[in-house]
Amino acid sequence: ASLSLFLAGCWAVTGPGAVHGPAGGSVAVRCRYWAGYEDYPKFWCREGGLIGLFCSGGLHIVETDGSEVEVTRGRVSVRDERTQRTFTVTVENLTLADAGTYHCGVERTGPDLRDTVELTVSPGKSQRCPLAVSGLPGSGQGRGALGRERGAGV
Repeated sequence: ASLSLFLAGCWAVTGPGAVHGPAGGSVAVRCRYWAGYEDYPKFWCREGGLIGLFCSGGLHIVETDGSEVEVTRGRVSVRDERTQRTFTVTVENLTLADAGTYHCGVERTGPDLRDTVELTVSPGKSQRCPLAVSGLPGSGQGRGALGRERGAGV
């Protein structure tokens, strides 16, 4: 009976399943919840612990206080839109280390209601090698190439 009660809440919160963003960019994750949970705190956490059912270290990265007021903690914010029964988590200035499995959820007495979101981060423009690397073979940007260009115009 307890398993059926646990599974009954499995779809009370639904997220996008997966989101993707570039390093240095941002992602917005929109999660929906069932009617009746409007006044409950909403949260975002990194997955960890027993078979992915718990937050890493038992901690939420960010959570609402049960109202619609946006809460920001570092690069992550969450805002609940009760009339639409959705909350949006925004992660800014993404890094490659942010990639991983997260939970968006509703905190309540007993097991929290949550869904899993896989966040992938691709290398951003800032990750490219510099265009001019002096002295490397084949770079065309060493002193010899610049010297020839300068000399050609004189």
